[in-house]
Amino acid sequence: METTNIEHPNQIPTTAGSTPCVLALGFFDGVHIGHRGILEAARSAARKKGYQFNVMTFYPHPKDILFPEREPMTYLTPLPVKEERFQEIGVDQLFIVKFTPEFAKLSPEDFIEHYIVNLHCKHVVAGFDYHYGHKGKGNMKTLTEAGYGKFEVTTVQKIEQQAEKISSTAVRELLAAGKVEKASDLLGQSYEVRGKVKQNSLFYKNHQFIKVDINQDYRLPKLGVYRVEAEIEGRSYEGICHQMTVIGRQSFLLIQLKECFADTYGKKVNIKWLKYMFGKQKETAEVNDYIQREDMVI
Repeated sequence: METTNIEHPNQIPTTAGSTPCVLALGFFDGVHIGHRGILEAARSAARKKGYQFNVMTFYPHPKDILFPEREPMTYLTPLPVKEERFQEIGVDQLFIVKFTPEFAKLSPEDFIEHYIVNLHCKHVVAGFDYHYGHKGKGNMKTLTEAGYGKFEVTTVQKIEQQAEKISSTAVRELLAAGKVEKASDLLGQSYEVRGKVKQNSLFYKNHQFIKVDINQDYRLPKLGVYRVEAEIEGRSYEGICHQMTVIGRQSFLLIQLKECFADTYGKKVNIKWLKYMFGKQKETAEVNDYIQREDMVI
């Protein structure tokens, strides 16, 4: 997959040397089941027509630019992770447009001219609620009208699970309620965050405690104790996240790993959230008593 970064107005795309493509449009935070419906529709159309399968996404989140007074956005899939997901799906070329105040002022007509027509796009695919251009005045109806004779448009209708729309907002709300299992159902895989082991120690019966520094762009579930799975250097360990600490925008997790004998210090770790256990986080003095009482059967 080739990745191209674009910043308006200094790097407006041109058609020079470009290849006809099907272009999927969206922010795609989480790359959840609903997003995959859009991406699969674009991939299928591209393969059928012999075009490139391309994706255009944006960074940072528009809310950070349009409402700078609010808390900075945190993500289900920070940009590097989102890029990995696109590559796994089979995207040929990814366009990452830097969302700036200048870009936000772009008219719907100019967006189409610069970011669809100039990319030699022959077919656009997006969700039914996709908006573009200044104040989101452009929608799928106006996009279809503007594309007549220039490019086709496929509107992917609402994808639901148990009569609820699958969306990034829905996933965030589930995480905020500690419902990590249901959030994972919407994502199509376990919710995952990444970080680095900043401290480790063998604590009791060959169970290792690690303190993990989490990438600050990630959104964490609500405070509580969770069953998790930690992947370190290709090996997975069952575990329990005992404590979640947030200082400013930086987050730390205290995780107990079962039968982990490796030296984990300084290693990268992927944490998958499996199940919410209970809400009250245990103070450090209580942890040992808890482990002995439960014998940490995880």
